[in-house]
Amino acid sequence: MTSMSRTSRPLLVLGAFLIAPLFAQRSVPQTARSTASQRIQVLGRTITFEWAKLHPLVATSLGLTDEDGQLDNPSAEQNARDLEQIRKWQKELAAIPLPGTSLMDADDVKLLRAQLLGMERQFTVYKTYEKDPARSSLAILNAIYVQFLHLPVPGTEGATEADLAAAWQKIVQRLDRAPAYITAGNAMVTHPGHLYGVTGSEQLAGAPSLLLGPLTDAAKGQLPADRFAEFAKARDRALAAMEKTKQYIDEHAASWPENYAMGPSAYDAMLRDEELLPFNAGDIERMGRDELAHGWAVQVWLENLAAQRGSSIGAQTGGGMAPAGAALKDYYRERIRQLREFVNDNHVVDIPGWIGNIAVVETPKFLQPVSPGASMVPPLLFSKTETGFYFITPPTSLDEAAKNLDPNEDFDRDRILSTAAHEAMPGHFLQLSIARHHPDFVRKIQTSGEFAEGWAFYGEELFVQLGLYGDDLDARYFTAQWERVRGARAIVDPELASGNWSFDQAVQFFAQQTGFLPDQAKAAIAGIALQPGYVISYTAGRAQLETLLAEFREKKGAGASLGEFHDRLLCYGTTPFSILGPELIADLAKPLAEIRASAGY
Repeated sequence: MTSMSRTSRPLLVLGAFLIAPLFAQRSVPQTARSTASQRIQVLGRTITFEWAKLHPLVATSLGLTDEDGQLDNPSAEQNARDLEQIRKWQKELAAIPLPGTSLMDADDVKLLRAQLLGMERQFTVYKTYEKDPARSSLAILNAIYVQFLHLPVPGTEGATEADLAAAWQKIVQRLDRAPAYITAGNAMVTHPGHLYGVTGSEQLAGAPSLLLGPLTDAAKGQLPADRFAEFAKARDRALAAMEKTKQYIDEHAASWPENYAMGPSAYDAMLRDEELLPFNAGDIERMGRDELAHGWAVQVWLENLAAQRGSSIGAQTGGGMAPAGAALKDYYRERIRQLREFVNDNHVVDIPGWIGNIAVVETPKFLQPVSPGASMVPPLLFSKTETGFYFITPPTSLDEAAKNLDPNEDFDRDRILSTAAHEAMPGHFLQLSIARHHPDFVRKIQTSGEFAEGWAFYGEELFVQLGLYGDDLDARYFTAQWERVRGARAIVDPELASGNWSFDQAVQFFAQQTGFLPDQAKAAIAGIALQPGYVISYTAGRAQLETLLAEFREKKGAGASLGEFHDRLLCYGTTPFSILGPELIADLAKPLAEIRASAGY
């Protein structure tokens, strides 16, 4: 799982005084700017940087730190301004002549069109700003956490003490401005939803653990007394505004309706127009049921094999239990190192020499209600650092997790390897790190869940087949267990989004089909309901990837190299397979080195 989400997919855009220097760094001759290709790229930059300037929290999520102390002012007037701007960009995009352009340019237009349409529908269809009473508070909390994670470390990557002081100043400024932002955002919530409220309240309950815990500890150690006093004052005011919001939610949420469903027509339109998927809701659900059935079948086969061997599935056949306590993070780091060696030794994909580090950290409490398992935050798109963050939620009891074969908690070596292969190497961290280096700006900013999750999901079974776990039954069982999870998600998502199933009905089905504990199932269903269209990306993405692999094998013949396929696959950005697939096949006559060079890989 990644931190990416469909409904909150941010496009960051810097503003007036930042656009000029950014364009100066990427300037092109005036005569060349008139070409369709240049117009497409310039518009992609304009959309990105101007939107980030208008919405500083978006800028922070992209690693554009100049806006880290700023906040916008949620209001109906701001929404009207944003919608007008989006439609202006849509007209500019439509005016770019495409006859005679390359396949890549034509596809870049499709990508920008889908992106802008998704932005427009936030104001015309989804309108979560009217439904989610915790939205503004959580937006602040997430941004502060991102700033905290990326505090400069003097003496590393060119950072100085002045950089650290400036970063803290921006945190203080943003905290100080947070109450007004939260108040304005709350005023926009005219149709609050029950699930939005309940889930938001659970997340806000974790706010003190971050703001009064690690953030305050770091501030004490890095700020002089007078600056720390300013920090503490701003922190307490922000916390008070969040607590007031939580109290209001707790007092009223029981009377609010469930309003997360978008309806079947809007759901199919989202898949078609925004995700550029060749599937509708019925297709997705059928794929999910096939996947779920196969996951169950494989697990039954493995249970039979274990019985014949006189063994049990779990840590006994899964490389041994992971250590508890402080040693667990180092154990994860060692598994990531092991995965990197396996990728290299088996020529799975070429790992660039510039690839960054993966920091293993515990999932903050405010995120655990919607992200109870592992997740990855890749290097921020425009950040100077190549570091990504692998979030883990250690089980309360490793022994209890092993006893229950808990699918959502990694308790032994094989399960940690499988999850880390998905999240880190060669999954999200590697793939998204490569994508952010793409020289085509439109490709650089793409965040297709179908590609990102499809690639990571595909890698889980790939590593079983390539022999990472030897003959251990546990890894194969765990892989099949998560195939059940992905299949169940692909069934639940369209049913919830269409309004066919209630929340409780989805929780019951999901718990029965996945083995998730009740609280885990509720958290999973809450995330699915509030971010419709994302969790299907595992199922839809893997299916399209494997279809593309078959076409690659057919075109290249018996000598086709799996490593070459993977290397080519990662050269087109995090784009939908409906875009990537035809381009990859069209480029097969070109040497791999040429394709990689054109992708900055």
